[in-house]
Amino acid sequence: MKPIRSASRGFTLVELLVVIMIVLVLAVLGFLGAKRFIENAKKTQALAQFRDLTVGLTMFETDYGKPPIPENKKYNGDDTVYGDPDPTYHNGVIVGVLAGEEGDYTSGRSGETYTVREMNPRMVSYITFPLAEKGKSGVGEDGNLYDPWGNEVIMAVNSFAARDKSITSFNGGMNDRRLYTWGLGEYNETKPRDQSFVFWSYGKDGLKGDGVTPPTKVTSLKKSDDVVSWY
Repeated sequence: MKPIRSASRGFTLVELLVVIMIVLVLAVLGFLGAKRFIENAKKTQALAQFRDLTVGLTMFETDYGKPPIPENKKYNGDDTVYGDPDPTYHNGVIVGVLAGEEGDYTSGRSGETYTVREMNPRMVSYITFPLAEKGKSGVGEDGNLYDPWGNEVIMAVNSFAARDKSITSFNGGMNDRRLYTWGLGEYNETKPRDQSFVFWSYGKDGLKGDGVTPPTKVTSLKKSDDVVSWY
């Protein structure tokens, strides 16, 4: 009687290629899912930054009856944006004021110097800021506050309490409660209104909305990686 042969056999080349292809597809899907998870986590982290800033600035405004803004901005009635991609004013000015740290800050392209004590004469500390790790999510060595992607957190402060009502301002934000962001914080779906302050980030790509240039142009917030505090 002949021995019974085993029916088992190895994988064919085609079968091996199919298995390898399935493994590669699963790996790619897992990688894309992980990237999406990381980006969503960074957006949540940015919103947490905005919540901390909101608490600190609200306490400041309660104490002083106005948001922190340099005297000349308050006098002229200019609503001011800090930390935009090509900042006229770095946000380190606001960071120093909220931290209650004695010092002078030279603010971006404007070259103007502001003293913390001018805006926070009691030198009260409203926020303890974390230091930025690898230039992200905290205050860097330059004193500016960075978002989870390594860009300056953008802040707009409303100077609605202008001192001299006879002064006219071309920005439409003169002595009123409407917060003007010079187009940098305006989207098709939303824009700041009568807030004393707002914060936003242009996200991973550092560009407003879907990459519109210049960033003063109105674009869509939805389907972009931008994060805003007022939407």
